[in-house]
This record gives sequence, structure tokens and C-alpha cells, in this order.
Amino acid sequence: MQKLLLCLIFLSFVNLLANAQQHYRIKSDFSIKENLPDGTSNLTMGTVYFDKNNKKIVYSISFPTKTLQVLTDSFFYELKANKLSEKKKATNLLQFSIFNLALSSNLSNYGLNTNGIFKLTDVSKEDSLVISTWEPSTAKLKELTGKVLISQKRRLLYGLVFFDNKNTVLSKQFFTEYMNVKGLNFPSQITQVNYINGKEYYKVTTYKNIVVNATNENEIYNFNISTY
Repeated sequence: MQKLLLCLIFLSFVNLLANAQQHYRIKSDFSIKENLPDGTSNLTMGTVYFDKNNKKIVYSISFPTKTLQVLTDSFFYELKANKLSEKKKATNLLQFSIFNLALSSNLSNYGLNTNGIFKLTDVSKEDSLVISTWEPSTAKLKELTGKVLISQKRRLLYGLVFFDNKNTVLSKQFFTEYMNVKGLNFPSQITQVNYINGKEYYKVTTYKNIVVNATNENEIYNFNISTY
């Protein structure tokens, strides 16, 4: 009886520790620098909030124009001067956001191992990188998109390469400068390279002041977009 009681206490303690390590919220200051095909460049700065349970990403942009952007699992909204200025469909963008993938412990494979759209077809090693090849899971999907290469370094996502259905590279992403916040590994810099008409265009996103599982600022984490 005493051994059973000790076992139950131990299991309860383990369960408490597991619950304590669950990540459901993330907040971070961010900056985005990008060069565009028209020859101009952009700088955007602000703070991003994401609550996994509410399935909503809120970007509070402070520069260049004060703007609020809200991404749900179905739509993208933009508010300026407290008025709705844009609304458009945005299916699956939230699912594959870095915030949702990181909090759901699916970032290392970019969630491809859980969505059923792609299937793993090859794994190889190159120096310090483990490279996996993911191909569309059906013939119909192969008509729409190509394969994805994922590279991992020390079991963390390092790079992504997206191809079209003709095996031409569409874009690359690199995830670097990981930070560990309350047990959550999160890349503080993401470099994206888009290929348009044979030219490279860069987008560099930097995250800092990362906060995990904050219990304040509920109003913005739970931002009620339905009132607009």
C-alpha cells in the first residue's frame, strides 16, 4: 500500500512537471527587412503575439505605420486607425506559422510529418546537417507543387528549400541564432530567399525580447476581431 501511494505521488509530480513545460503563448518584438522586385526595400517593426489555444496571431506594428494585423486559421485582417482596412482569406497560414509550429513541438520538421500533404522519401547526412526529402503525397498534389528539402542541425530546423512541380527552386529559408526560453527553442533570425525571374530577393526577420507563457496582456492575445 505504501509503495502504491509513493508511486501515485511520483506520477502526480511528473504530470505537474509535464504540464508546467507546456508552451501555449509566445510574444516577441520583431523587425523585418526585405528588398522587393521593384527595387525598393522595406523595414517593418513591432511586436507579435500568439496564443495556441485561441489560434490567432496578432501583429502590433509600430513602424513605418501604426497598424494591427490579425491572422486566424481562415482570414487575414488589417486595422488602421482602429478601422478595418483589409480582409482576405488566408487558409493554412496560421498552421504553418513558426509560432504555432514551435509551440506545438513540430518546428524541427516544419510540421510536414503531421499534415499528410507531404511524405518522407529520403534522409541523408551532409557534414553537420541531416537532410530529409519530402514529396507530395498524391499524384494530384504533385501537379500543384514540388518537393521540400528540410535540413536539421543538432535536431533543430536549420533550412528549408521549396520546389515547384518542375523541380525549380522557389524559395529558401534559414533558421538561425536559436534561443531557449523556458525550454522552448526558437530561432531569433529567419532569412528567406525568394527567386523571381531568376533574381534573388531577401527577407530577414529578427526576433528579440521573447516571452513564453505570459499571463498578462490577455486583451491583445485574445483580440476580438469580430467587432470590426
